[in-house]
Amino acid sequence: MSKEKCILIEELAWKDARNDVLNSSRELTTIIDDLSPGKDFPLFKVKYPFGAVIAANSHFCFPTEPSLHHTVASNAIKSKLSYGTMPLGIITKNTVEFFFDTSRKIFSLATAGHGLKIGVCEYLGWRNQCSIVAGGRSLYMLPKISETLAHKQLRKKYNVIEFPPKSLYDHWKVFTQITRSQEFNSEWFCEIIFLSTEWVAKMKKDPAWSKLDMYVHKQGWRHSLYARKKVSLDIVWEHFVRSLSNRDHKVDPHVIDTLKHIIYIITGTIPASAPTNGENTMGPLQELQLIYEDPKGYGLDEYLATIMQPQYFSLKKPSPVYYSLQLPNIFESLPRTKKITSVIDNVRDLGELLDRFLNKKWEEAPWMNIITNNITLGSMLANVQLDYFHGDMFAYGNLIKSSAKMPEYDSRLFYSPLKNRKRTFASSSTFLRGCVMITAKPLP
Repeated sequence: MSKEKCILIEELAWKDARNDVLNSSRELTTIIDDLSPGKDFPLFKVKYPFGAVIAANSHFCFPTEPSLHHTVASNAIKSKLSYGTMPLGIITKNTVEFFFDTSRKIFSLATAGHGLKIGVCEYLGWRNQCSIVAGGRSLYMLPKISETLAHKQLRKKYNVIEFPPKSLYDHWKVFTQITRSQEFNSEWFCEIIFLSTEWVAKMKKDPAWSKLDMYVHKQGWRHSLYARKKVSLDIVWEHFVRSLSNRDHKVDPHVIDTLKHIIYIITGTIPASAPTNGENTMGPLQELQLIYEDPKGYGLDEYLATIMQPQYFSLKKPSPVYYSLQLPNIFESLPRTKKITSVIDNVRDLGELLDRFLNKKWEEAPWMNIITNNITLGSMLANVQLDYFHGDMFAYGNLIKSSAKMPEYDSRLFYSPLKNRKRTFASSSTFLRGCVMITAKPLP
């Protein structure tokens, strides 16, 4: 079936949408079953191709028809979903990513899979300024993919209009354009079932629908996790930074903000990165890897086409996650110092700063008391190991390891969709030139 003929928007009754929602959320299905909504309460199943914009700066977007680049939604459908800046949506297949994109800088707020995850903040009256795309936005290929002749093959075969990517930020744009081509074999969609205005009117006025309304409020509480964790961590951080100032410890503000960002990752507040391992929930990533390793595609001769995707850190999962100092995807509270510092210097400063943060022997360290009283945060920090890597082969002492050794700690970095092909890990990748590996220590 061609991409042009694929039905991207479909109106359904509850009985037709029920099985999809059941696979996404049994609790939500039970609540709706009790209401037994009929045909007067339409739902809209919307298929978003990989990279399609679902929301841009709080503005809801419908998918577009691939060849004509216009929305496939009729005015009637738009009116049914115009009860707020974002309609309530249940993700039933694959994932989305919430993020800010400012000045060629991606800040990943969250990724979301199955469940009622779209439009919750807006339903509760919060104005969400972030953008949402189908699949992952924070996707980066480790090996260099900016060679002109190799990229020219992609432009010719897959109608890629982007120039060879100059930075990691540009990789996703090229990936998206490849998947739009008729030559691309995989049909990947993020499927979302949206509630129409009839549903929302009942939820807000009819007491019989209060259970569904309360379910949305419960999801809103979960969505506020970032803000709630940030408040607690900001208190911890204020004590720590004041202690640095009192002791006249001068640290680059960028390094301080980087450590703060890593603490957010450790506590599961925001996602980090991890290598793909054959899974495609973030997009048709396996097919993209095949294209880059195919001599008739991009034609990587030597390296594995490793793609880094968003992933949350968890103490329950042995696989590590990564943060790259080469990706400026942090909110910086202060401007950078005029003094030019190398990535190596930043990594060393980061390691030293983390040691100070966790050192319980410091006198007058009230943030440690706060951590001790917070069982969740305390246990996380006590059971996390940070390792630092750099791509260049120089001696950096005991703190910084060569990135060539990373596959020894994470076998996913050796993954390739092609079998029996001898390729090497792209240890000289820009992403790895100053990379922090965050791993859960084995529990006692």
